[in-house]
Amino acid sequence: MNPPPLIHDAVSKLCTQFEAVGYAMTPVIDIGALVANADGTVDDKELEMLHYLFDALLGSHLTRDVLEHLVRGSLQVILEAGLEPRARFLAEILMDCRAVDEGLIVACGVAFASEGLGDPERAVITQIARHSHVPNDRF
Repeated sequence: MNPPPLIHDAVSKLCTQFEAVGYAMTPVIDIGALVANADGTVDDKELEMLHYLFDALLGSHLTRDVLEHLVRGSLQVILEAGLEPRARFLAEILMDCRAVDEGLIVACGVAFASEGLGDPERAVITQIARHSHVPNDRF
């Protein structure tokens, strides 16, 4: 997959910003998994976008089995924590890293990788944006 430059640039900045603050890339992986699974399933196109995202964030090429394992692990954490608390936590990390816009761009990129920004994906991304204090008119 070769995502649009906007997504590539956002991922690059996320890597830089997270590294500067000393965070692991796990929260960005969680954002991708959260959005991809918003409608209850992660389809092949979403998985392909997550594959690109995880490869870029982790700096290595993952097999499909490893990718699916990472997605399942991320979704398990989200399930245990709850959607709202996890969205708030992810938003706090994005704000701490000064990478809210880039996080939301990546989230939208995952949503648009498949069938577009449906209501479930929009609801998840809106929660992250709201907890990141992004004004509605800007989002």
